[in-house]
Amino acid sequence: MAPSFMSQSAAKCGTTPPVRELHPEPRGMVNKLLMQSFVDGPGNRAVVFLQGCNLHCRFCHNPQTIQHCSHCGLCVDRCPAGALELRDGKVHWDAELCRECDTCTKTCPHLSSPRVWHYTASELWQKISPYEPFLSGVTVTGGEPLLQLDFVIEFFEQVKSASSLTTMVETNGIIDVSLLEQLLPVLDGALVDFKVFDSQAHQELTGHDNRMVMQTITFLAEQHKLHAVRQTVIPGINADEENARRTAGFLAGIDAQIPLRFLRFRPHGTRGEAQQWQSPDDEVLDTLVQVARAEGLHDVSHSI
Repeated sequence: MAPSFMSQSAAKCGTTPPVRELHPEPRGMVNKLLMQSFVDGPGNRAVVFLQGCNLHCRFCHNPQTIQHCSHCGLCVDRCPAGALELRDGKVHWDAELCRECDTCTKTCPHLSSPRVWHYTASELWQKISPYEPFLSGVTVTGGEPLLQLDFVIEFFEQVKSASSLTTMVETNGIIDVSLLEQLLPVLDGALVDFKVFDSQAHQELTGHDNRMVMQTITFLAEQHKLHAVRQTVIPGINADEENARRTAGFLAGIDAQIPLRFLRFRPHGTRGEAQQWQSPDDEVLDTLVQVARAEGLHDVSHSI
């Protein structure tokens, strides 16, 4: 076999060939782990909450996952357990001292948290694997998990190689489809949040229009990877019959079998104005289900 150009050049120079640089294993920014959930996909699932989101929803139920820590240090002196320290310009968190009282996240004006783990895929799997016999699968959520796409892919590869658990993501759908294609080989299903049908209303509610969300829903359905579409129902924002009709019509136009689940908004966990918003009653949710079914969508339900 003839020597390569590199080996010839190296021989002439009397040096050894350069070693190819290996990229380090990506680390995910993990806000929280939940080892039991029956609402984040089929069966009992472990749920991984990743830090960081590309939307700023006015009704976010996990607002502490939106931003990355700015290391401003405002939370350090507020911590009653002394679990936080500002050192070398960064906030350091001692998980062993932490009481999980949430004082830091309630203090943070930036919608972030200093309580974040930086796991490799294998390290994260080691945290979940002891629970494997009791689980149906693993769901990665956030924040917006697909902002850490490389880590999610590597973690799902780890899950697939080490177990028979199913893999799912919960996403807001704001991602380029060409990037989403990379996830398909290790993805069993996706739950997509479709906040509201009207694009301008979506912009006002989240800071981004919904064109990419609709593209993501269409693409995942065509790839048979769309587990369900969910819409949080908020009186005065998207609890009207017209929104339900247009949402269901869009989904039925893709595939009448796409499951649509209306979720009851609750102010618990929200911040700012959303803490004063009301939850829709059963009559409102029942009406939206009926309207959506009338548009030809077969699998429509609402949360309790």
